[in-house]
Amino acid sequence: MHISPIRAAKIATSYAATRFNMWKFAGYSDRRFRDDVRYNLQAVTDGFLPRIGDSGDDSELLGRICEAFSRAAQQEKSVPAVYQPKPWWQQARQGSLRPVIEALLTRNIGALRKMYQNFYRDPCSAGLLGPPNGMRNAYFGREIKDVYRRFYLGHVLCRLDYWKEQTEGRFAVQDLAGPGIGNPFGVVVEGTHIGVGAEYSHYCAHRVDGLLGPEEKSTVAEIEGGFGGMAYYLLRKRPQLVYVDFDAPERIALTAYYLLKAFPTLRVLLYGEGDLTAATLARTDVALMPIFSLPDMAAGSVDMTFSSHSISKAGFETIAEYLRHIDRMTRRLFFCITDQGASDLISDLVGRKFSSFALTETRLSGWLSHKVSGAGVGGARRLAESVLVEQLYRRLEV
Repeated sequence: MHISPIRAAKIATSYAATRFNMWKFAGYSDRRFRDDVRYNLQAVTDGFLPRIGDSGDDSELLGRICEAFSRAAQQEKSVPAVYQPKPWWQQARQGSLRPVIEALLTRNIGALRKMYQNFYRDPCSAGLLGPPNGMRNAYFGREIKDVYRRFYLGHVLCRLDYWKEQTEGRFAVQDLAGPGIGNPFGVVVEGTHIGVGAEYSHYCAHRVDGLLGPEEKSTVAEIEGGFGGMAYYLLRKRPQLVYVDFDAPERIALTAYYLLKAFPTLRVLLYGEGDLTAATLARTDVALMPIFSLPDMAAGSVDMTFSSHSISKAGFETIAEYLRHIDRMTRRLFFCITDQGASDLISDLVGRKFSSFALTETRLSGWLSHKVSGAGVGGARRLAESVLVEQLYRRLEV
């Protein structure tokens, strides 16, 4: 493929800036964690070692996922424009996601198993997971250079410290351990493998759990739940929970693999296996649906709807459509974590169109701040872009 000189210059400039910022943050890590026993670069080497396990005979599970995906892919062709994939997602489908889509549509169980067993490191999780700064060769090669280990370890330790602060020290590092599915990469701290993003997923689950209160059984819906990271910790903490996720068909397929492997005894409903009625949800533990199924949810069928980051990427019409159904199906709480622009838009729309909810809590979230993740090392613009806002809306008493 031919690349124009201008495009090549932009790529080179971006690469140089990325490397400079990594060096800068690596130096910051050296200074901040100089006397910290956790700052051992071997933690990164150990954390990136291959961890592909024997998946057993999961042909039936994978076949079921293929069937649900094929039904969703066919139905997606005729859904309203607001639920059609955005251009950036279409581009991903033509690129990184193409092999997994072909495996799902052709029911190539062997190829699908190979990708899903390695999804933390395989392009099938594009848009959700990937090596730090996209540097696949630097992190997934034979040996990770010190600068890359210093950058990543400092990044994780900053987030671990923030996680402890935000959860008020209620948890041990061992609580971040995952199910080991998908060949996760990360770091090993205090003998525990901490997969990439685990601390944030656990924090979100902790927040959702705390907001729900002590009710024995609740129903939580998530808008675009990624590969199921938050859902894993929440379901592990509250096994009596009913969890419903709405996302792109490719992501839902991956989530189905992750959660069904992690919780093989749960009753999981996939697209086309039943309607989203109250009666169906009553005998379901987990329902995993394409995003265009939002209108199918019964009114007042969930206690809480949660969204992290996903609404930030949506346009005005999409956000308004999501909010319309969140308002209709949610009995008690709507909790979202978004960027500043999306949070302002959501609060404005709720105030004007969905006044049955009231904004009762707003606070800045530091998960992408300069000192927590290194996202701000690109200067004032990157620092501004890293600001997240947590908003909690409660349904007003009638």
